[in-house]
Amino acid sequence: MNRSAFHMQRPMRSIHFALGLLMLMIATSALAQYPSKPVRIILPYAAGGGADLLTRSVAQALGELWKQSVVTDNRPGAGATIGTDIVAKAAPDGYTLLMTAGTMAVSPAAYPKLPYDVLKDFAPITLVAQSPYVIAANAAKVPAQTLPELLQFAKSLPAKLNYGSPGNGTLSHLTYELLRNRTGLDAIVVAYKGSNPALVDVLSGQVDFVIDTPAAVMQHVKAQKLRALAVTSGKRAASIPSVPTVAESGVRDFDVTIWFGLLAPAGTPLEIIRKIHDDVSKVVAMPALADRLAGEGLEVVTMQPAEFAALLKTDVAKWGDLVRQANIKFD
Repeated sequence: MNRSAFHMQRPMRSIHFALGLLMLMIATSALAQYPSKPVRIILPYAAGGGADLLTRSVAQALGELWKQSVVTDNRPGAGATIGTDIVAKAAPDGYTLLMTAGTMAVSPAAYPKLPYDVLKDFAPITLVAQSPYVIAANAAKVPAQTLPELLQFAKSLPAKLNYGSPGNGTLSHLTYELLRNRTGLDAIVVAYKGSNPALVDVLSGQVDFVIDTPAAVMQHVKAQKLRALAVTSGKRAASIPSVPTVAESGVRDFDVTIWFGLLAPAGTPLEIIRKIHDDVSKVVAMPALADRLAGEGLEVVTMQPAEFAALLKTDVAKWGDLVRQANIKFD
């Protein structure tokens, strides 16, 4: 290299260094100021229920930590795709976040024409909590005391039992389809617009069983109106340790939990993702908040962003494979 070329490159290196330093200073400044205005957490489900309680509890705790308003914005509809789409198209600045459930991993199979890409349009931040489902039957109408007895009872009455689904394409619905696929359980799927109407009908005897969260069904189990037959998680739930798992009931390797996690729009600066992750992990570990969630059957679970992204990718593949293999239709 001649001397003139060498001297020409030195200013270029200085410019690149200065630009890099400037970008670092801007990123550091943005992180130091975050959040400098109200943060909105969009919940793509209706008010009331476990997801709403979880989101509002986390929002309140973050607001106190950040000394900034953190608002829960319920945007239900279209299988949670309306609220989710709002976040997918929001500015990637950390001020619009999404609290979603494991149903998000089902949506690519349930809705092939989604207006967003579950794996590309979001930046996973952390898992927040998880819960098993409980397979619960009407105590007066269904004589089964255990899951194997329910399977046997259903076998003796082919296509006679009714399962109350909170809606086609929901995680509860696919949990039933997975159970049917693994055991041959033959029940008529009665689809409702949400879990509450399904629960009302199983309590009245119009429907034989549901697959719902402990928060939804255990009060009725205690009142002896429903009977808890099994939990769908790989291990027993801490909130209801007397209820065996599906795997313990003879269906090997059965493990379904409904998780709740926080995501941001893709492109959100990693420094902000990290700060939100660390602060959410801090507030959900607070005993008062963790105990409150435990009372609703929710177990606090956090994950690194990369771990959460891997879980989402695995679940999308898992439920997509089930939909294709079982030829499940959502219309």
